[in-house]
Amino acid sequence: MVSPANGGSLQHRDLERKLGEITAGFAARVGVCAVDRTGSSCVNGEETFSLQSVMKLLVSLAVLDAADRRELRLSDQVVVHREDLSLYVQPLADLVGQQGYRTTIADLIRRAIVDSDSAAADIMIRRLGGPLLVQRFLERKGIRGVRIDRDERHLQTEIVGLTWRPEYVDAAKLEKAIAAVPAQQRDEDYRKYQMDVRDTATPLGMAMLLQRLASGELLSPASTRYALTTMAQTATFPDRLKAGTPRGWTCMHKTGTSGSWNGVTAATNDVGILRAPDGTYVSVAVFIADTREPPEARSRVMREIAAATAANYR
Repeated sequence: MVSPANGGSLQHRDLERKLGEITAGFAARVGVCAVDRTGSSCVNGEETFSLQSVMKLLVSLAVLDAADRRELRLSDQVVVHREDLSLYVQPLADLVGQQGYRTTIADLIRRAIVDSDSAAADIMIRRLGGPLLVQRFLERKGIRGVRIDRDERHLQTEIVGLTWRPEYVDAAKLEKAIAAVPAQQRDEDYRKYQMDVRDTATPLGMAMLLQRLASGELLSPASTRYALTTMAQTATFPDRLKAGTPRGWTCMHKTGTSGSWNGVTAATNDVGILRAPDGTYVSVAVFIADTREPPEARSRVMREIAAATAANYR
């Protein structure tokens, strides 16, 4: 998982200029950083951006770290019941019958990263002991500019002006509750979310974290392989970084996307590790905030950033 000593490197001055050209004039607040062993190329690299489902990668890394420290095993059995579910994207919910659904920690990691399953992420957070334990993992590893404060249940309901209640595992009840929130309250809570420093990351902090993961500095060799292999299977939003990654390169990534309110989407993210044909790892974090640009335009920016990163590698 370490880049080869004789591998290439990013041409940072040229890449940073190109990143500026790609993001200039785009009607959004955009933050991007590309990092390799020689340095970083960033636009708004020190600004904070909402993580959204990128947090599921961080939760998964914290669980893998717990396995490295023998606090749990990836083979540990987990029985998921209806009351364990979360909200929004959670394919796991379709598998939970009256007797629950039996799975493993390893499978929850895969579901959280590959499918962006909110239930899988929230179950793992509870297994660790709460969001604070994820944050402690980041702090213990010396990660700066990345923070986890809430699970998906509490973050997502706060965004729409609600406080999490157990009955919201029923999607119909959740939608009914959301519909009953006055528009003025929705406006206020969405603005609070846009300004909230909780559950955020800087592009530089996230790219540095990814680079340390790829270099084997965060986890054991076995856990690093599992993380990277799983990230390479990510199924969500293949039109973002992955679509801009050229032939011969490998993209291992995690996406995140907020809902929209009054036509504004607060968060469209993709963070990943690109493996060059010579085996060198390059980490890229892209965050697009507070925009009315359509999804395709946001994805195009990310594709162009991935392509530019590879093109400025020598």
